[in-house]
Amino acid sequence: MDNSNSTQNGGRGNDDDESIVNWAALVISLVALVGTFAQVFQQYIASAAGYSNCGESVMGKWHEHKKRKFRPTELRFEVRFQTPVIFVCAATNKRGPIKDQPIHFVTGKPDSLRDTRAMLATDEEKQRQSLQDTVHTADNERASWVVLLSHLQTMEKESSEWQQEHYGLNPPDNPHHVTFEQHTLAVALQAKERSWDTMPAGVKKPYATTTICHLLEIAAMMGIYWKEFDRSRDRYRGEGNGYLLTGVNVPDLGVMFTLQVTGKSKFRENRVIPVDEVKELCCGFVSTLFRESKDPRRIEFPNEDTNDMGFLQLGSMDEIAETMVQIQCNTDTANYFRSNGTKHRHLFPVPFELLGMLGKTLHIRNSAFRMLPNPTPYHWDKNFFNLRRLVKEYSRKISDTDIIDFPRNQQIQELVEISGELVRALSKDKKSKTPGNSLSLLNKLHDVLDQCDTFLKNTDRDLLRMVLREHIQEVMRLINERSGTESGSDAKSMHGSARHRTAEHFDELTAARPEQRQEAFMELYFLKVLRHVKTEAVLSYKRRNTTQYAPSVRSTQPSLDNDSDSDAEATLASAAARSTTTPPRPAASSPPPRLHKHESSHSGDRLQVLIQVSGGGGQYQDGQTIPMESDAAAIWCTLVLRMLCWLLLHDFNKKDVQEFPKSELLGSRLPVYIA
Repeated sequence: MDNSNSTQNGGRGNDDDESIVNWAALVISLVALVGTFAQVFQQYIASAAGYSNCGESVMGKWHEHKKRKFRPTELRFEVRFQTPVIFVCAATNKRGPIKDQPIHFVTGKPDSLRDTRAMLATDEEKQRQSLQDTVHTADNERASWVVLLSHLQTMEKESSEWQQEHYGLNPPDNPHHVTFEQHTLAVALQAKERSWDTMPAGVKKPYATTTICHLLEIAAMMGIYWKEFDRSRDRYRGEGNGYLLTGVNVPDLGVMFTLQVTGKSKFRENRVIPVDEVKELCCGFVSTLFRESKDPRRIEFPNEDTNDMGFLQLGSMDEIAETMVQIQCNTDTANYFRSNGTKHRHLFPVPFELLGMLGKTLHIRNSAFRMLPNPTPYHWDKNFFNLRRLVKEYSRKISDTDIIDFPRNQQIQELVEISGELVRALSKDKKSKTPGNSLSLLNKLHDVLDQCDTFLKNTDRDLLRMVLREHIQEVMRLINERSGTESGSDAKSMHGSARHRTAEHFDELTAARPEQRQEAFMELYFLKVLRHVKTEAVLSYKRRNTTQYAPSVRSTQPSLDNDSDSDAEATLASAAARSTTTPPRPAASSPPPRLHKHESSHSGDRLQVLIQVSGGGGQYQDGQTIPMESDAAAIWCTLVLRMLCWLLLHDFNKKDVQEFPKSELLGSRLPVYIA
């Protein structure tokens, strides 16, 4: 009995031991299987390279659109994410670089913040500090395009609030406020889905895409000025308004820019005027009042026609020299800008004078923004002159009958009234709550520019070109000619013996007291420049209209084509010879026909040219013939007043200068990237 029980107990114990071993083996196998599955799963998950680089600390709210996509044929996961394609366009634009994708504009409003997945700069900084414990000055985890979007939103919000505050302090006569839809220069973006598989090896963060021309425009809008722009070595550096923008070449990708915040930024009165022409100014081009375009938002390059005055190129010394040739200045004037030993400024650089005389009015009516990118290689420093005093001195000189001692036509009489109204507007502006930037003054300046443009567009284009040419030539000659080389007989014909001696050359202005510079400048302009221009411009105009060829240097007789109609050309030649002496005045009952705009440029209309030359030119008014010199003087006075008003209405940052020529980049679609 005992043995049998022992045998049974022993067998049962062996069974229990085997069960324990089996269960242990099963558990170990299950653990190994789970571990194997976990390892395989981890390897598949790990195949989603770059997923951790698309976190919130890097992309902000854009991280919400990252995802893994399994590729069965490759047995791996692919990381997909979205980044913006940033571009600049009009606020009414409906087409973007990505087809069938919505366009989101940067406006600074809550709906724009939501659509662009951005925050204001202050909120962005708070969130970034809450997501990490790193030192603020050493923080480089955030993608710089996220910072760019937040500061662009801040730019729009802050500048809009400042303008509304400006309206409250100084409401315009017309209560119409400028809305964002009126801006022809706005930053917009479209979301584009990308794959981490296409990221270059050296890039560890998602990047945004734009083009080189749009980057130049965005930099100008943010107040960033280029200190280095070397396209041969792909080295770029821009600074200004608390930002640092650098660019280098990335292998297998292209030029990548990085934006860093180095200080506090401001977007108030320094905000760039949101107009489409800013794109041209960034590359050294200037649209003039004569520009004709069916679509004002479309970038156009100046054509090869030297008679086209729709554009000016002022981005470098060589381009300025070419512009002098374009307006038909002599070789000496063009060489002034190619030589290192010559001077190019009086109170301010001469290219700014040309810019003010012909530049298109870019100010938006009822808007307080005046800043523009500087299209010239010169600094705009207002510490050496006072534009307000120049306007007052202009009004005083044009009203002086001893200075304007020739017959006054209707335009000069209107300029006397306009300049007087402008002086009163300047005095009223001093008493406003926003002196120097009141909306009533800005709108008045805009009105004066419109009046000047109407006259200049309707006047004879050839005569205008001659006046402009002679003016630039004489100014540059006086700037580079030392005092004492001329007798100054023109300057000595001043009224009033007790009056101080008038400056005869621009280099004398540097020795004048600051409060007397403006008076001396305008006296020199009216007593020397105007008297030279109105005579030489008319003489050049008559020579041009009486011959198909340039006149001989040694003779005032035109060089005519002998194969043409000899009788007609002989008559033209004799008329031109008589015009160099004393042209006869026609009877009051038979006024000479007026030469219409562009009529002189047609060689076939010889009869009209003959009438113009033989009659001495000019308007017929109040029963008397006003000489053509009065027409030339009216054009000159209009150009000078327009120059003063344009420079008062628009402004440039003193640190901004077109140091590196960028004319080839106008409208360039070369892709660049923002880290």
